[in-house]
Amino acid sequence: MAITRNVADITTRIGDFLTGAHGDRSGALSVLNDILGPLPAPEHPSMLENRAEAVGLLPVIHAWQIHDKSPPTDEETIHTLFHPAELARFSTQTGLSELAAMNILREMLPTAVRHRAVTAQASRAAPPVQ
Repeated sequence: MAITRNVADITTRIGDFLTGAHGDRSGALSVLNDILGPLPAPEHPSMLENRAEAVGLLPVIHAWQIHDKSPPTDEETIHTLFHPAELARFSTQTGLSELAAMNILREMLPTAVRHRAVTAQASRAAPPVQ
């Protein structure tokens, strides 16, 4: 079994390398935003904020919202904040292997959380359209 798993892992890595999957961000942000749902608001925390609060990771989310250049998060945090079906959906809809999807999520999530917070704040501060 270990040999089969190693061959599958090597094959996946080769496929990801040949297709440039580790660097591919096209569509990934759209899928991530779709999974994350509505933008956060003071009276309506985001799905991610609710999940983070339930497991004691809300300070991490708040740090991402505040800091412009947060480092990538770890795989454990991704698995804690997302359901397996959401991770599979991200992988499927982006066309990335699970490994490439995880690597991109680790890099993208802190930045996406920051951008979503800034966008939400700007939309609340904008004058109403007449």
